Amino acid sequence: MSTPNAKLSRRRFMQMAGMVAGGTVLAACAPSAPAPAAGGEEGGAPAAEAINLTFWGFATNRNKWYQALAERYKEEHPEVSIDIQEIAYEEMHNKVATTLVAGTGAPDIADIEISRFGQYVKGERVGFVALNDQIAEIEDNLYLRSALSPWSWQGKYYGIGNELNACLLFYRHDLLEAAGIEYPFDTWEGLTQAGQQYVEATGKKFVSLAIDSWDYWWIIAQAFNGFFDSDGNPSFDNEGGVRVMQMLANWRWEDEIAVQRAQDQAFYGQMMADEFAIHMGAPWMQGFMKDNAAELEGKWEMQLLPLFEDGSGARSGTHGGTGTCITEQSQHPDVAWDFIRFCNLTNDGVLLGFEMQNLFPTWKPAWEDERLQFQDPYFNNQRPADFITEAAPHMPPLNNSPWWPEVTDAFERLVITPVLSEETKMPVEEAMANCRAEVDKLIGA
Repeated sequence: MSTPNAKLSRRRFMQMAGMVAGGTVLAACAPSAPAPAAGGEEGGAPAAEAINLTFWGFATNRNKWYQALAERYKEEHPEVSIDIQEIAYEEMHNKVATTLVAGTGAPDIADIEISRFGQYVKGERVGFVALNDQIAEIEDNLYLRSALSPWSWQGKYYGIGNELNACLLFYRHDLLEAAGIEYPFDTWEGLTQAGQQYVEATGKKFVSLAIDSWDYWWIIAQAFNGFFDSDGNPSFDNEGGVRVMQMLANWRWEDEIAVQRAQDQAFYGQMMADEFAIHMGAPWMQGFMKDNAAELEGKWEMQLLPLFEDGSGARSGTHGGTGTCITEQSQHPDVAWDFIRFCNLTNDGVLLGFEMQNLFPTWKPAWEDERLQFQDPYFNNQRPADFITEAAPHMPPLNNSPWWPEVTDAFERLVITPVLSEETKMPVEEAMANCRAEVDKLIGA
């Protein structure tokens, strides 16, 4: 018997593709005067029946990666065709949900973004195939908190993510040195004090804060459960969550070290204009920085996240990620899984993802590959793999919930924006209370 990670052999493909309603083709019962094989050639094995898989994705960069691997996969399995279809983010996730409820029309495979998985586990039945059996013998080769936890519910794995999104803190060492600021930063309190010194020395802000995104709060507050506790109950307003939000508010209004982050491409304009010196993000952010602010090569460095002076917090957190799932409507779940394995659980597959998207893999056997072990001139010849793999064990567990989309939306509208906006400057505790009231009403608490 093949192991869950074993390649699906051509013989197995022939067996599956040859199945028909009511029974299978019995090769031993061939007639004495065999008919010509498909393609007109006499004798030889019959050609495998074509297998067509449909894949729905929303991210152009991921779709290009999967398309490249689909072409490689077809070279090994010519009978398999994989149709990679790109659908806009909101439309795709809603369409997956609608077709799963309807029981028809779903693709074989779908990419599900980390913040949207919760909407698929509200009912009694999850419309994706549980992958625990397939993953059982290779689980130790995956970094679970990024590869499986975000797409898991009640002990079952429903998707696999290829991105080890261990967040780091990035700083402009050239600007800090010119301002006489010592680095790296051990504590958040020390970073805040350094920010005040930096503003006084340069007249520019130290860090950028978005008023329409909870990314910084989420990266830091995961150490205190983040949005949900281990049972899936909303916990954003616990002591740690309030403490992190208050620190961000102080950066903006009391310490005055934060500039409002511009949206989209304008953010990189701020970056190149030296309007801030500190940024946080996952490894994929490194790729965006290189693509959109190439002129800053050699001026950035990275470190693990600081802790609070009392020792609380975490040296890393996760941010972003997309998991690939098989729907229960797929007629060829074994083939769908083998394609996902080919892309996400092989060195060549995940390293192509790194090459194309700067996505550091969750597949641990690739971590020592020489293609990852390089000095990055953009980050002053630091070795990103060293920092990412050092940070990974510090990532707190990710607690999921069916209410993830609704709670995170409420948190952005009722906490992040009113607290950090110039027009409102709402006190943190008031904003948290407003958010708690809406969330409790929403989930019927």
